[in-house]
Amino acid sequence: MSTGGQAMRTEKITTAQGFKLHCTVGGAGRSLLLVLHGGPGGDGAGYLEPLHRLAGPTRTVVTFDQLGTGGSEVPPDSYTWGVEQAAADVDAVRSHFGAERVDVLGHSWGGMLALQYALDHPARVRRLVLSNTASSAAAITADFLRQILDLLPTHEAVAALTADVLADHGDPLFRSAVGRWLAAYSTNDDAAAALEGMTEALAPGPAGVGLWGDRLWFATGALRGWDAGPRLGEITAPTLILNGGRDMSGPAANRTLVDGIRDSEWITFNRNGHIMFDESNAGTCLAVVGSFLDGRTTSADIDKEDRAI
Repeated sequence: MSTGGQAMRTEKITTAQGFKLHCTVGGAGRSLLLVLHGGPGGDGAGYLEPLHRLAGPTRTVVTFDQLGTGGSEVPPDSYTWGVEQAAADVDAVRSHFGAERVDVLGHSWGGMLALQYALDHPARVRRLVLSNTASSAAAITADFLRQILDLLPTHEAVAALTADVLADHGDPLFRSAVGRWLAAYSTNDDAAAALEGMTEALAPGPAGVGLWGDRLWFATGALRGWDAGPRLGEITAPTLILNGGRDMSGPAANRTLVDGIRDSEWITFNRNGHIMFDESNAGTCLAVVGSFLDGRTTSADIDKEDRAI
């Protein structure tokens, strides 16, 4: 297969704990971009394939299915999930490709993982892109709750949230609320895509349960209590922060990121939802990311109707 004229290949790499990860590689450049998918859990990195359009003779792009997702190995039931271990797996991918320093783009949960990686391995990160994400589990849950309360009549919102707390995910009101929430904040009113997203969100697999937990809007797994906010000032890599105008990652979460990371820029794409790189203006989003990674200004790549700060 190929993207943007660049042949793509797959590789298996081995983590420090001996697990196999499935990687998709495009380009042949010395500069390496690692792309971290969201979830946690689910089907892996396939939805971020458009990022391979940034690959070329000067840049290699690697997307990979995180442990327990997609084509990567599922660890045994005894495995202890953790954010720091997930960051160690990212470093195993970096090491496999022989790069001393890498650019890292993290989407959604992948942005949280990118933050952890930048904090655990600061010397390894050249430039950082945080897309549709937050600096803590509490911040993203706060956005979820605001969105549900804004979207639904109060009694329906309370019923849906109560069903989630009780893990009653078969409740019709809960399922209706999830579908409407995903359509509004993830898929830009694409009902079919929202239904597909609900299936994955409610069955995230072992990685999703281990890291986020068995609730949809409330972290009960390893991410419960995770908060990189107090350490954002430690990040020295130039950072680009992206979100959509109708996004699960709301203004408050993104303001925390831009206020905390000293060398950062925040761009909101007014017409986008949560899945930034799979929409009609994906070319604009990719141009912005490419310009940032190349050290050029990002503003010239953005249509004024797209952008808000």
